Amino acid sequence: MITFSIRLTVCLSLFLGLKYTRSDEDLPSWLTNETVQSHISAIFSGIDHVDIVLGDLAPNQSYPPILEWLIHRRSPPAILQGKTIRIYQNVIPGLKDTGCKAGRPILSAIVDTDDANEDELGMIDRDYGDESRFIALDRSFESFARVWDQNHQYGYLAFASWTTFQLSMTCLLDPYATYLMILSDRLDLEELTKFSKATWITQGVFRVFFMLGERIFTFDPFLANGPREYGVLKELRNFSDIPRIPQGDFKGYPIRIDRFRTTFSHTLLNKEGKVIDFIGADAEASRVVTRALNLTPNFLPPDKDQFGFKLPNGSFNGVLGRLSRRESDIVFVGYFIKDYFTRDTEFTAGIYVDELCCLVRKASRIPEYLLPITIFPADLWGLLFLMGIICATTWIIIRTGIKMKATKSERRAPKTPLAYLFNLSNTIRDAPLYRKLIQIVVDTYILLVSAPYRRFTRSGIERLMLFGLMLVSLIFVSMFQSSLSSVFLHPMFYKDIDSLQRLDESGIKIPVKYKGFMDDVFPANYSSMMDSLRNKMIYEPEQDEAAMLDRVAQSPKIAFVTRKSLVPLDDAIYIAKKQVIVVPECPRLYNLAYVVPRHSVLLEAINVVILRLLNGGLIEQWINVMNFNATMRDLALYRNVDDEKFKILTMNDLQFPFYLWAIGLILSSIIFIAERMHYRLVISNRIEMF
Repeated sequence: MITFSIRLTVCLSLFLGLKYTRSDEDLPSWLTNETVQSHISAIFSGIDHVDIVLGDLAPNQSYPPILEWLIHRRSPPAILQGKTIRIYQNVIPGLKDTGCKAGRPILSAIVDTDDANEDELGMIDRDYGDESRFIALDRSFESFARVWDQNHQYGYLAFASWTTFQLSMTCLLDPYATYLMILSDRLDLEELTKFSKATWITQGVFRVFFMLGERIFTFDPFLANGPREYGVLKELRNFSDIPRIPQGDFKGYPIRIDRFRTTFSHTLLNKEGKVIDFIGADAEASRVVTRALNLTPNFLPPDKDQFGFKLPNGSFNGVLGRLSRRESDIVFVGYFIKDYFTRDTEFTAGIYVDELCCLVRKASRIPEYLLPITIFPADLWGLLFLMGIICATTWIIIRTGIKMKATKSERRAPKTPLAYLFNLSNTIRDAPLYRKLIQIVVDTYILLVSAPYRRFTRSGIERLMLFGLMLVSLIFVSMFQSSLSSVFLHPMFYKDIDSLQRLDESGIKIPVKYKGFMDDVFPANYSSMMDSLRNKMIYEPEQDEAAMLDRVAQSPKIAFVTRKSLVPLDDAIYIAKKQVIVVPECPRLYNLAYVVPRHSVLLEAINVVILRLLNGGLIEQWINVMNFNATMRDLALYRNVDDEKFKILTMNDLQFPFYLWAIGLILSSIIFIAERMHYRLVISNRIEMF
């Protein structure tokens, strides 16, 4: 079936040849009533697009004269003149048992050439010549609802009976649109009041006008009807009777608020452990918003499922479920601004920014026997070793140059023998060349570590070079000795997991408390590393945060996902005790906002107050106050942690030097015994042979 979506503009003055000749007697009385006409004009004032749904008419009435009077009349001007018109025909009632979930066609905008008379086709389709179908629309309710929703800021004028309206068109009402329902039958006002109040509560719709005869009624949900009662059905008598959203003062209108314990919303408990109030940035924001708009807060009991998520049957639990069913007006808890797979909620203005980060166990302490080695990093140790090789090579080059110069000089050679000049021992003097080179390397490292050196050279050039080497040695040894006490006083740890790459390589599991974190933390199909980390996540809703942190602090095999802003509030003591750390590389950053039902009429007023709070820096100030209060709450624990940072040296801390001393004595004793045995056995035999 070919579908045409045709908008008929009112500027049709060029088309004067109508096949239908009307008379005022054929028109309903309300259409010729100037007061009613002014009311209809006021209802659709400021609306440029109007959809007309042709359903049930009163007996002895037909569409052509009504459409002519509403759209095409030139003098006096038509009621909907200057607006874009779209027409639907044939309201098909839904099923009473299934209501809006019928899954069958609700509205049909088909004009059949076989059934429609020529006058109707000429009137409806006059702008399109011989076209027989101005809108061919035959869809299920869900499909048609999308078309209707795309035009939610339009105006709608519908002809329907009360039964047809209840079974079909109530499913398509939108809080932002304006509706005028021309009912073809009489209706009790009390029933209309109950229906309007129920529609307001369940769908948030209030700009619905009902025409009964020549009287137009509407429901104003913000008008007081008693001490704590709101919502009045009133007859439209003048322009001021049209209900409007209050501007800044809702005069005590009750608002249903959801809240639960989260990052910036903490609970206050009484002696019995029951929640009596909430404190924190979100709680302060709720108080300021309700006070500024003069709303009466009605706090709902916290939902056990908290944020909520989509269930296998397509519905939602938790606060998301309440909002989608309009059981709540707003939740003053920050939600990540992302797709929650529902069209029934929307966000307020953004309130703050937060990151999702991973907490892992702090790396273990370095054993005390390895502490002296950890004073300098590995590259510095390598540089010092390389410097010894370079200095030894320089020393060899200098000594070689001195020997070459002494060989050429005949006067100096007999006066200052090289052995005397270099202060060589008898053993080294008679040793082969490689032994002399090794001795120079050994002497270089002896000087580099400031060890005792007995045979200092008498050569001025060598002394100048060795003087520089000793200065470097002095600096190096001073740094080593000053740092040696620090490594014993302050604990040293192995390298922590400081990136997502190392977190992935570690192979640890990542349990999460909220099911939404399964999709929020690591993006899918972003990189192989992100996909690998995503596969390591485990959903464990039973674990509370404190128990999860205890597990992380005790086991290096798991990590924990949390919001970065939560760390200074609840997790700082674990950080201070060096039990857990935050992986510096956080995978996701989100803007957060509060959530309201879809097309909530309160959203604009709430956003105005929120933006003023942000502009004044109040939300940031409330967050800082929470961080300060958390620090003061755990002040005694922080003091104990600070006391543990300062350590008094005891004999246990001096075990390592004694171990080195004992090892040195043992090695020197072994070498001494070996030398004595070598002298007695080998050297004595050589002497006897000579």
